[in-house]
Amino acid sequence: MTIIIGHVLDPHHRPEVEASVYIISAPISMPDIAQLTDEQGRFTLSAPVPGRYTLGVRSDRWGATQIIYETCGEDELVIEVQFTLTEGTV
Repeated sequence: MTIIIGHVLDPHHRPEVEASVYIISAPISMPDIAQLTDEQGRFTLSAPVPGRYTLGVRSDRWGATQIIYETCGEDELVIEVQFTLTEGTV
């Protein structure tokens, strides 16, 4: 099992607090579980088997984004997700 240690940032490189983080797709069936980022924009998830995962992140202010990552059975994998500015956001 790989522990995914993540950090979510807003478009200005600041931690995104209370963003919802969830698994969209995985190599095996996963329960529909979401968690919120902490005050530093951090989250921790488990990837039970090696393979390709799609992670979704949603923020009330910045909308939704996705990141695809692959685990190879390592103990930990550190990822960073950053929202981008879209037209009409500041």
